[in-house]
Amino acid sequence: MADATDTAPLDEETFEEREANLRARLLDAQFDMAEAKTETLLVLINGPDGSGKGEVLYRLHEWLDPRGITTMAYDIEDADESRRPGGWRYWRDMPERGRIGLVLGSWYHVMLLRRATGALDRDAFLHVIDQVNRVEAMLAAENVRVLKLWLDLPADKAFRRFRSKRDVDGERRPLLREWGEIDTKKERRRLVEAAAELDHAPGAADAPWHRIPAGDRRARDLAVGELVLGALRAAPPRLKTARPRPPTAPRRVSRGPSILGALDLDQSLPKKKYRKRLRAAQSRIYELTRRKSFEGRALTCVFEGNDAAGKGGAIRRLRAALDPIRSDVHPVAAPTNEALAHPWLWRFWLNVPEHGNTAIFDRSWYGRVLVERVEGYAARVDWSRAYEEINDFEHLLTGAGQIVHKFWLSISPEEQLARFEARQDTPHKRFKITDDDWRNRAKWPLYAAAVEDMVALTSKPAAPWTLIEANDKCFARVKVLETVADRLEAEL
Repeated sequence: MADATDTAPLDEETFEEREANLRARLLDAQFDMAEAKTETLLVLINGPDGSGKGEVLYRLHEWLDPRGITTMAYDIEDADESRRPGGWRYWRDMPERGRIGLVLGSWYHVMLLRRATGALDRDAFLHVIDQVNRVEAMLAAENVRVLKLWLDLPADKAFRRFRSKRDVDGERRPLLREWGEIDTKKERRRLVEAAAELDHAPGAADAPWHRIPAGDRRARDLAVGELVLGALRAAPPRLKTARPRPPTAPRRVSRGPSILGALDLDQSLPKKKYRKRLRAAQSRIYELTRRKSFEGRALTCVFEGNDAAGKGGAIRRLRAALDPIRSDVHPVAAPTNEALAHPWLWRFWLNVPEHGNTAIFDRSWYGRVLVERVEGYAARVDWSRAYEEINDFEHLLTGAGQIVHKFWLSISPEEQLARFEARQDTPHKRFKITDDDWRNRAKWPLYAAAVEDMVALTSKPAAPWTLIEANDKCFARVKVLETVADRLEAEL
């Protein structure tokens, strides 16, 4: 870990002189960051119990303008977190650009606890670190700066300090189990060793830890303040002032034969068989999602498709098979100003279902590699990295027990034209057809290339794509529901 300098014990007079100067510089830098609104700063405050994490938090609140601070403090046990994928609570509380997040109980908190208590061996620990590194790389690309602090104090000294803390009345504080299950001298030593392992793990140099000697409280706090100041003053990311140039030719970035060209769009289903198979599939889904084994799982269904392909109709039939209290449909439109002030996956993390529930996304995070790619809302560098970021996101969902299934509803250009014209001629359906639909239709080859890449690069065994031949709505709806029922049956 990188050492902070000048941490020798300080007398009160020297501290107060340096504090006044540092505080003025911190406030200036915080104001500049708040005015620019180009990045977020997360300060992860870590260390053994007794090293002064809470004291550092209070000091930063004293030195900085608290109106620009989001305090993110978490217990090991969190009811909301336990019902969702790990990391959900951090995404939920992610500050907007221009703000500072002070984090106690960061994503390193639990992994260090598990390493210290032996719940993670070295290989498993390194695997978790790799996952975290990938998330932090994504945050960096989205203008979230992460400053990682380790308040360094020998385990035994930290524990003695922790036990000796007294409140303002002079009475002993209850021993708050910040680290949950760390009770023994051996586990406290392992905690410090696990923290040292972080510094030698692959990728550590890209987002370094800063070790701050915590024996002297004044020197410790000044060292933390200087590091926060350095992070605030680091070169801000460039503002994107010009819209990226949209592609003009349907070029794929993936290899392999066309999957859309192999679809048989002439498949159909007679109405009588449709009604029978639809009811059977809905009944299966209802029963499967009421099983006890589903209480520890969750279902996430993603719907993408050509305009007028019938996503809404398929979603309505699927929703009819689910408990309305434990299922939600999330229609995804263009991002709001609030969403644009956060990393692009933020708004989707907010709607991750908890155990026992179902989330249906009508459009989704795949907009980054579809409409944002084709229409030029995202630069090539951004949508190109999105494939792996999506895979990482879905890996976190499935690793937490989520059943993720994705559907692309495909129709022919001729069928789309017929449906567009029918919508224009039907009064109660006119709202379904817009100028954007016609513009998108003119870019059919560009969207087709984007879909080919999307499926090829993000269809994984645990989060597969199913392509739905949707020229016949009855056939499409039944295939969607039977696919969901089969997947639930296989998982449960």
